[in-house]
Amino acid sequence: MYESNREAQPGVSELKDSLLSVAASLDVLDGEYAEYKKQLHHLHERLVEGQFRLAVLGQFKRGKSTLLNALLGEYLLPTDILPVTAIPTFIRYSPEISACVYFSSDRPPEVFTLTEYSSLADFLVEFVTEAGNPHNQHQVERVEIGHPAKLLQQGVILIDTPGIGSTHRHNTEVAYQILPQCDAALFLVSPDPPITEVELDYLKEICQQLPRTFYLLNKIDFLSEPEQIASLKFLADQLASLLQGPPQILPVSARKGLEARVAGDQQGWKESGMQQVDQNLIDFFAREKQQTLESSIRRRLSDQLSHISLQLQLSLSALKLSEDELNQRIEKFRQSLPDVEREKLASEDMLSGDLKRIELKLGKEVEGVRQQAKEAILTKLESYFQTISDTETLERMVRDELSVQIPQFFSVQMRRVNELIHKDATDLLSLHQNRSNTLIEKVRQNAADLFSIPYRAPSAHDSYATFATPSWDRSLFISDMDPLGQKLSRKFLTYKFRHRRTISRLREEGRRLINQNVEQINWTLRRGLDESFRQFGADLAEQLDRTISATRAAMEVALQKSEEQGYATVSQEVKLKQVLDQVTQVSVQVDEAVST
Repeated sequence: MYESNREAQPGVSELKDSLLSVAASLDVLDGEYAEYKKQLHHLHERLVEGQFRLAVLGQFKRGKSTLLNALLGEYLLPTDILPVTAIPTFIRYSPEISACVYFSSDRPPEVFTLTEYSSLADFLVEFVTEAGNPHNQHQVERVEIGHPAKLLQQGVILIDTPGIGSTHRHNTEVAYQILPQCDAALFLVSPDPPITEVELDYLKEICQQLPRTFYLLNKIDFLSEPEQIASLKFLADQLASLLQGPPQILPVSARKGLEARVAGDQQGWKESGMQQVDQNLIDFFAREKQQTLESSIRRRLSDQLSHISLQLQLSLSALKLSEDELNQRIEKFRQSLPDVEREKLASEDMLSGDLKRIELKLGKEVEGVRQQAKEAILTKLESYFQTISDTETLERMVRDELSVQIPQFFSVQMRRVNELIHKDATDLLSLHQNRSNTLIEKVRQNAADLFSIPYRAPSAHDSYATFATPSWDRSLFISDMDPLGQKLSRKFLTYKFRHRRTISRLREEGRRLINQNVEQINWTLRRGLDESFRQFGADLAEQLDRTISATRAAMEVALQKSEEQGYATVSQEVKLKQVLDQVTQVSVQVDEAVST
């Protein structure tokens, strides 16, 4: 059911000591390291208390909230046919059900009470769903729920996350941002459609950041036994390339499991597959929870040490300069920024232009598919209209023809257009990546010239286009769309009228199905393009801003020290060196543990 992304390391005492020692070493420095200290103490607190965070991750509408409801044994979290969860929701143990909503603004927390809301789900709808809180207009930071479930009594915190790949881009961003706060994941997929490229890309990131991942195939109640076997095999084949061994996948029906759990139906709970999931989780927490938590904390500590080390080196290099030299370099750095900003804006313009050009190409390809579909499918229908006189036979023949031709035609065209656009988008983004690398290297070189501090530019393979594979529409029309029914229509309508009306309707339905599937391909690929190019632009801006901000901060702190008495500057330099030596020593030990 689960895979180990990387082996955890022994030595919890050593890890606790490392967290505390680095945090204590920062006490001698100024306030700019306060946030690092806060994060280190938070990691130490989680390790001491054994707070294990298990997130339910996956694409939107895979059934994540329903799965959590099944594990908790009641209809707790809101679910719907549309994308629901927009805000991370943390569920921890409490003797009684409770909930509190925290905001990023100055707004005080909202606490759930039964006097104002009929149920917790009604309370949550207002804050955690797109319907109640579109684009997070309430500025909700997180939601914490208390629940008396047995699973939570072991120090486990369950996290309900926004799904990736929906039309709400910010949900995808939040789903990625939540990963550093997690220790393990339940990765949920379903057969409608099978696992997509968007999910595989997300899973790559999960495997890199989390030491444990569990795999579940949900909604098996919609599959026959042969279809279930085929779906499991397909999913295993897709996951195999990301994992070191064959994946263990549990088939479940979260919906059936929730219904059985609420009704107290033990046999239904077992048949849904949720009993096995529940038992596997309990066994895992008993055997490997602490080890996995330590591995996760080490990863977070390694990241923090890297950031701390960079800032320390920048500060040290700046302090070694005289006030005049530092002012000169500050001015030199400032003079370089307008050129960087102009190049950044030019890069953004080129990126936007290339997106428009590839979208135009997609539009032409889509129209080509539409014309080919009409020629291939509607022409065949016209031959039926000319040769079949019985309306019922005509109806049946057209239904059968469309049920065969629609999937065959659009599955081929979907793959062809997807591969074409994916290749073009990837090629374009590779060119832009090279340009952005050059620009970031320019800023990096400025920092190197100023303080001899290297900066790592993003590698080219980190940017690529991601697209969800479109599927075709299998929904066909009903027999005659006649409120009187076939028998009565024969009695009251002439044959000629009925035949003419049936042909007109069948022709229109054929066109509708073609247009539906064409637009599905167009919408899916266009969404993938927009998301990929937008994310690329955001990554570039983040890399540039991070480099500029870190360099500027180090210079300003150093200048402030230079304007003070000389002994104060020397004292600060000694402190920085001592802290850097300690951070480097701990960092080497932690990196060795993480990499093995």
